Amino acid sequence: MSDPAALSLIVVVMLLLASGGLALVLYIRMRLSAVRQGRIEADGDGERVPLVAAFSGWKGIPWLTHSSSNLKPTLILRPDHIECRVIRTRRKRYRAVSRIDYREGIGTNNVVLEFSDSRSSFIGNTASRELARDVILRLARRGCPLSTRAQALLDGGSDEGGPDRGGLDRSRPDGGGRD
Repeated sequence: MSDPAALSLIVVVMLLLASGGLALVLYIRMRLSAVRQGRIEADGDGERVPLVAAFSGWKGIPWLTHSSSNLKPTLILRPDHIECRVIRTRRKRYRAVSRIDYREGIGTNNVVLEFSDSRSSFIGNTASRELARDVILRLARRGCPLSTRAQALLDGGSDEGGPDRGGLDRSRPDGGGRD
């Protein structure tokens, strides 16, 4: 192959790689934006939480995961149980939840669900602090125990305004906030 032909081939390959990378970046940004602006929606008798990605981690070590999915991550809060999906759908009763945690990193706002009958945990990336707070608030109202980080998220942020701003009213036994 001559030098001009090789140079042309290299330029074409580089342009294809660059355009593919740009398409991927734009897709990820679009998806993150859609989830960040998303709200918890009705799903039959439950509430579907929009997620960017979901992970299965080890209980107590949420940053070490053994599976992940960004194709169809699922977290649905049903009246008597939780449905969560990374690879396959799991259904757990609220009383099986041993702890709800909150982890925040660059571009991630993770709600971590640990279960008393399992060594693994479910981690859902909401990509939004407000959405993560809303999920944790709904789980707390269903009697799920919170970690100090999850409780701090509820106590801080927009909880300062009390129940009128969507926060918990600690003077009422049911939490008294709005859904």
